[in-house]
Amino acid sequence: MSKASTMQDYTRRLMRVVQTLWQDPLRVYTTEQLAEVAHFSPFHFHRIYREMMGETVKATQQRLRLHFASRDLVEAGELPLSRVAQRAGYQSSAAFVRSFAAAYGVTPGVYRRQRLQLSLQFKLTPEIDMYSVEIRSISAPIHLAARRHLGPYLNIGEAFSLLELALPTLPALPDARWFGLYHDDPYDVRQGVVGAELRSDACVEITEQGALPADLQKVQITAGRYAVIEHRGAYSELEQAYKWLIGVWLPQSGEMPLPVPGIELYLNDPCNTEPKDLRTEVWLALAD
Repeated sequence: MSKASTMQDYTRRLMRVVQTLWQDPLRVYTTEQLAEVAHFSPFHFHRIYREMMGETVKATQQRLRLHFASRDLVEAGELPLSRVAQRAGYQSSAAFVRSFAAAYGVTPGVYRRQRLQLSLQFKLTPEIDMYSVEIRSISAPIHLAARRHLGPYLNIGEAFSLLELALPTLPALPDARWFGLYHDDPYDVRQGVVGAELRSDACVEITEQGALPADLQKVQITAGRYAVIEHRGAYSELEQAYKWLIGVWLPQSGEMPLPVPGIELYLNDPCNTEPKDLRTEVWLALAD
């Protein structure tokens, strides 16, 4: 088997693992179970996964569990912390507290109080200077390879992981940037069930020329003016940035938005960055 064929085979096998993990992200899988999904021996699976995904499978599982636990702490405000820990796959509340505090900088209880206080403060007296806004001009289109995700935005990480596995086959730039495109308002009543069929795209920057696999599409961020803010913190907190940019800054800015998807540019890698240290730019397209 050629080197290219081997890479494609390994990619297909690990894609099955990624899909398994995201199908039930709060379930704790053993290395042996996931190795069987990929049809590798456990010995080789651990090393192949780490080299191709940039982190161990254990680190991936813990990152996913904490990712959804941060959502539960805010959206399920009455859920006891012990139950949040169990839903995140932790048998011990103490182990959950240690892991969460290491990743998010505060304990789960403090995190819940901080997020709820911030939400209440935002509703009562939103601060005009909560973020610093840069008006950025993009002189040429940014070409992207996109993988479509349907469903809650918090689950788009599956599409990014699958796109990362496909990266060696793409005409990607040497220092390719990673973007997310978000097409729908998650609170639009036309969705029926919040988050049920939200459309988003996991994207990586590519050259203008070059073919893509059948499950990816070419899209672009058009040249023009953008209002840009940087959010520091977990991806589950980005709703706050959108609310401020569109609901507080925009009406007072004298600017008019364009009917294009919301854009996120990810400035660091969640595989080697704690959630509290993640940096994400949110772009809002503006009329000339």
